[in-house]
Amino acid sequence: MENNNFKKIGNKYFKKNLLVKYNYKLYTPEMIEEYKVTFKRILKMTNDKTRTKFIMFNKVEEWYKNEKNINISMEKIYLKSKLGSFTSGGCGIGASLLAGLTASGIFSYIDNYLKKLGPFFLTIYILLVLCFGIKILYDEDSKVEMYNMFLEALNNLEYDKNEK
Repeated sequence: MENNNFKKIGNKYFKKNLLVKYNYKLYTPEMIEEYKVTFKRILKMTNDKTRTKFIMFNKVEEWYKNEKNINISMEKIYLKSKLGSFTSGGCGIGASLLAGLTASGIFSYIDNYLKKLGPFFLTIYILLVLCFGIKILYDEDSKVEMYNMFLEALNNLEYDKNEK
């Protein structure tokens, strides 16, 4: 009986102080989607990637500043986890897939069955892997650049908050 009363009091305290008090929302995923749309639109207007990147950096900083209940530490953790597969000598999923396809193609071409298909098949395969590889690596480079831009905007926002 006494234990049930303690649970009720504990649940009321928990709900009152933890669930209502803190904001459990990450703003970065929504901003990433907005970034992709806005980047394409601004790039069409400026026709200059470097200029577009500077404009987008200012927009990202503005988006973060407009959020009132932002938890900078959690946003940074989210971004660092997204960057984790690209840093420290790793590569993203697309590049890993590309490496696997390339290796499997080379080893299977060595096999007798594919030797009968001839050099035409090898040429087509190499061209497809190169095109696919260039696109994958370009997309991953763009993602890393975007995540770093978001992380730098958060660092600037944190620095500004600490200065006040």
